[in-house]
Amino acid sequence: MNAVTYITRYRRWPARLGFGGDGSRSPWRWHARRQLPLVRRVILYHPNVPSAFEGLTIGQVSDVHAGQFMTPERLEEVRRVLCQLHPDLIVFTGDQLDRRDVDAELFVQSFAGLSAPLGVYGILGNHDYLAGRELALTALEAAGIQPLVNRAVLFHRNGATLLLAGVDEAEAPSPFGPSFSVLQSTAASFRLLLCHQPRLWPEAIRHGADLTLAGHTHGGQISPVGERFSLARLGTRFVAGPYVSGAHLLYVSRGVGVGAVPLRVGTLPEVDLITLCRGIPWPRP
Repeated sequence: MNAVTYITRYRRWPARLGFGGDGSRSPWRWHARRQLPLVRRVILYHPNVPSAFEGLTIGQVSDVHAGQFMTPERLEEVRRVLCQLHPDLIVFTGDQLDRRDVDAELFVQSFAGLSAPLGVYGILGNHDYLAGRELALTALEAAGIQPLVNRAVLFHRNGATLLLAGVDEAEAPSPFGPSFSVLQSTAASFRLLLCHQPRLWPEAIRHGADLTLAGHTHGGQISPVGERFSLARLGTRFVAGPYVSGAHLLYVSRGVGVGAVPLRVGTLPEVDLITLCRGIPWPRP
């Protein structure tokens, strides 16, 4: 099995010309880092966060792409990192599988038995549909992850209600696809949405999502001169990290896996630990 190569640190214009790792004279100094993914911790503030849920932690895993480029050892490292965080809630935001039938078995073996106080939930991405919708849903269920495909669950605490909803993949063939009406299925103090593709954030806003968690972009995946110039911007301006629009927040995970090319340049794979706090809607370090 071929593994992903992570080229994670570089110098664009060093003070003086140096030698690359292979002994060749080059202005680029690449370093392959092995102990990945990293943990990206972010605090998201929103005025609608009920005091009963203030400090809630969410472990987000996106774009696993279990398949030929993600070895069992690398997937086990993702699991280990996630479990060490002890989040209140765990969410998988799509593309758990890459595209083959056998990818489902690899995903289940790697993530079966995960637990969190408020549960473990997942949605589908475009690559899950390449593998097969029913197979992808079965893989989630076999791993003990509750699918939220155009569905919602409610969490009640001290008179407050948090709604966690998930929508289907934007590129799903008819009759499937996202139904944002799930956000308005019941009254809630705070509405948290799982949506694989961040380009759908404006639609999520129109239906009342306070916070949307997305993936899909891999943070550009190959961004040698920074994420602002990645190819992912051809599909959406929401490429990586937090965004704010009025009283609405979006967080786009850079994910842990890769697509067709087994390479990440300048964009580190990440598991996200998101903490919800009450306040002016803005991400803070």
